[in-house]
Amino acid sequence: MRSILILIMTLFFISGCSRTSAFDFFKMDSNYERAVDNLQTGTIVNSFETKAILSTIYLNRVYPEKYNDGEYFFVSIYLREDIRLYFKSGMNNKKYKFTLNGDQPIEGKELETDDELRITMPITNEWNRYYLVKFPKQQMNKLDLILENDEFDSVHLVYQKDEQ
Repeated sequence: MRSILILIMTLFFISGCSRTSAFDFFKMDSNYERAVDNLQTGTIVNSFETKAILSTIYLNRVYPEKYNDGEYFFVSIYLREDIRLYFKSGMNNKKYKFTLNGDQPIEGKELETDDELRITMPITNEWNRYYLVKFPKQQMNKLDLILENDEFDSVHLVYQKDEQ
């Protein structure tokens, strides 16, 4: 009898539980979801040591109304040798070459800590440097973004443009 009473009380308390889950409290806006969808990361490793980490987001898909006169990328880059240098060089490091389908960037702007674009993107790390990079408009639907270093290796991140 006692166990039946405990069982009934347990069922009574469980039936009063909320129908929401913890995930209901973490809703993302549609731009943030598209940014997460378009996030790609690659690394350059040599002798078990990470030399570079490249994370990019293809902004033409995240904000198509704003970024449409070229191919735009939000770029987060970590270069191991920048830690040892007094003046960090990031994307200006002469040992690394950054291209899209073989084209050099038209523009590359380093983003400050309080830049709105940097705040809204799903990449945060105090060791990385952040950039808004513009490449020429590409005719091909396949976008091959490459960070290469002749001494070590390269990172290839492939994006697919939306059909026009």
